[in-house]
Amino acid sequence: MPGKKKRVIRGRAKTPSAKSTPKPRRPAPAGARRRIVDPGWAWDDRLPLAQGKQIGNTIYVSGQIAYDSDGKLVGAGDMKAQTRQVFDNIRNVLESAGSGLKDIVKINTYITDGSKFMDMLAVRGEIFGDDPPASTAVVVAALAFPALLIEVEAIAITRA
Repeated sequence: MPGKKKRVIRGRAKTPSAKSTPKPRRPAPAGARRRIVDPGWAWDDRLPLAQGKQIGNTIYVSGQIAYDSDGKLVGAGDMKAQTRQVFDNIRNVLESAGSGLKDIVKINTYITDGSKFMDMLAVRGEIFGDDPPASTAVVVAALAFPALLIEVEAIAITRA
């Protein structure tokens, strides 16, 4: 008679009394600064979002699109022009928080046309040079507003 197979569980061992309830979230450290980062654009005032949120020394930048400070599309049909505008917007949000593009540690990029991926990468290479952040790129069917080719969100650390 063959021996009974052992059940192998990867990760943490579970005891019979362990419940599968989620662990509570860790709150931000006591006294951690929490603030909305606003670059001062009027066009986004009607939208229920913050362009950035700072918690402690981390800045979360909302997805930036190719609208200038007046809310006008820059570079219709031109991935390189839109990418430059997106990173100008990220720079403005970060500078409003006392940070900059060199402080970015992670970006998520959403593009609507995979055939223009290399155009986006070329501009990103100009911006970050030999010190790129960790990144993810995803091709999507569409973005929130017509004519947008790219949207980028970022996470950065403040210098202070």
